[in-house]
Amino acid sequence: MDPKTILDTLKKASPLDLFLVSFIALPFVFEAWIDVLYKLQASQQAKTVSLLLVFIAYVVGIIFMLIGNNKKLVREIARDQILNYLGSHDLTMMRLKTIREKIDKRYSDDFLNSLPASFPNDIRRATLDGNDPGLARVIHKEPA
Repeated sequence: MDPKTILDTLKKASPLDLFLVSFIALPFVFEAWIDVLYKLQASQQAKTVSLLLVFIAYVVGIIFMLIGNNKKLVREIARDQILNYLGSHDLTMMRLKTIREKIDKRYSDDFLNSLPASFPNDIRRATLDGNDPGLARVIHKEPA
């Protein structure tokens, strides 16, 4: 199988899917590590410590994966809230200050300014009257 196909599949998988697959694969991974340590003629204590380190790396990886997924979900929710507000009020853009007032006061300028990089086909940066920074919907034109 092509490595690009594997990476694309992993990117589309949910954290639960990835956890289940990795959990099922964990015994095989441990067995492979035991085989490597056996071939290196490691002591029993070295095998135990090595397997413990593999397990800790696995747990840390799962935690980072969940944190990353949570951040992605927060960005997706912010995008959807902004686009829904703009659409329901027949607007194309709004100030960052207004986004905080009308949608969520916890959104910082840095967070809001990061959204266009995450969703370049949906949201873009905008400068409104008075040089106020804002966000705007990306309007897709119909092909002629």
